[in-house]
Amino acid sequence: MHILGLGPGPIGLITLETMEILERAEEVLVRTLRHPAVKDLPARGVRTRSLDHYYEDADSMEGVYRAIAAEVVKEAKASGEAFYATPGFPLMAERTVQLILAEEVEAIIHPAVSFLDGMLVLLKFDPVEGLLILEADRLIAGGYAILDPRTAAIISQVDSRLKASDIKLVLLEVYPALHEIKIVREDRIEEIPLEELDREERFDHLTSIFIPRLPENEIFDFRRLIDIIARLRGPAGCPWDRKQTHESLARHMVEEAHEAVDAIQQGDWEHLSEELGDLLLQVALHAQLGSEEDTFDIRDTLRLITEKLLRRHPHVFGEAELHTPEEVIARWERIKADERGEASVLDGVAGGLPALLYAFKLQSRAARIGFDWERGEDVLPKLEEELHEIREVLRGGEGDLEDELGDLLFTLVNVSRHYQVDPEIALRRAARKFALRFQCVEAMSRERGLLLEEMSLEELDALWEAAKERSC
Repeated sequence: MHILGLGPGPIGLITLETMEILERAEEVLVRTLRHPAVKDLPARGVRTRSLDHYYEDADSMEGVYRAIAAEVVKEAKASGEAFYATPGFPLMAERTVQLILAEEVEAIIHPAVSFLDGMLVLLKFDPVEGLLILEADRLIAGGYAILDPRTAAIISQVDSRLKASDIKLVLLEVYPALHEIKIVREDRIEEIPLEELDREERFDHLTSIFIPRLPENEIFDFRRLIDIIARLRGPAGCPWDRKQTHESLARHMVEEAHEAVDAIQQGDWEHLSEELGDLLLQVALHAQLGSEEDTFDIRDTLRLITEKLLRRHPHVFGEAELHTPEEVIARWERIKADERGEASVLDGVAGGLPALLYAFKLQSRAARIGFDWERGEDVLPKLEEELHEIREVLRGGEGDLEDELGDLLFTLVNVSRHYQVDPEIALRRAARKFALRFQCVEAMSRERGLLLEEMSLEELDALWEAAKERSC
């Protein structure tokens, strides 16, 4: 069978070879009559049979394309030779051709001028500079992750204002609202800001959108962050950044994580966004170091976390059925143990965690196999026992006070866990309350012209009680 391209416009754009084939064919199956060249074919002696009726019968465009492809393949198998003509270049934005090529039929493709050729002439744009070509429905279905703002893009078949509105929402995830785009239809170009894309009825099946690339200084994505870090670590980069190692950066990772947690506890979401950026900076720095040392790079990091999420969520990405958070956690831990070949349920709890969190995780792991008090109130006698042992050490001057205080703190963590209180958050909350109240004491002392270091403990305590009354 022969698959023939009719070009993007008038009959004069059809190649001589294709016109000769059309003229000698007994009948040509034409996907649609909605094409400038088709109406002139009968005058050249070309007999056509339109397949437009499928657009009326099918429930979806995919259904239309499959029905048309089935008709063409059936004709080819029945007659031994069939001629099928499509708008433009058969291998560009032509779903029916792809469906036909997937069938067991021998097909010869006769190329043509595409809609892209005409657009490039109008735009005076050289595609070797970088060009992404997407059909409108593909962009809407795939979302903004398909786009690359560093590369110009053409969105084809923007055939309605409603579709243009959907496209605008996707584009605004990547491009500024005032980014100048070009609407191209046949031989006309209209340049408008992106935000005005769907404000008028200006669309049909021949409409495309050209989106120029963004300047690098207007791009704020993960790739640019990685490029910036690489430059900071480069020969002409920042002396501080170039000096860093995994070891020197370790404490910054912890500090940034704590600052992000603090923003969450404060409910300060704008600050949280900033702190997450600082935390992401630490990830990018470690990945750059790994790349320089040829041990790993950011792609390895992304691949490993993606694989882990897929593997540990079989109830989402596989066939497992889990219905409660408890079932999910239990399955997660089993998968982790299988992955690491862990001999102990405590394996995998990082020793570098803050002490309260480390204790909390160890107790939680042990509790999963039943090593735990049944109720929270059962822990309280243990708390009294630990307090008694501390008193004994203080009274007699013998024993390991640090060890006994550690046991007390460990028991307090157990109490917190049983009553579903995060000990880290609880202690931070108490520390923050102390800081605010102490600052209030400082302010009151200044109001009274007093110096804290010159006041007695009784006077300081009086100010402390006054601060409490002020709800500091």
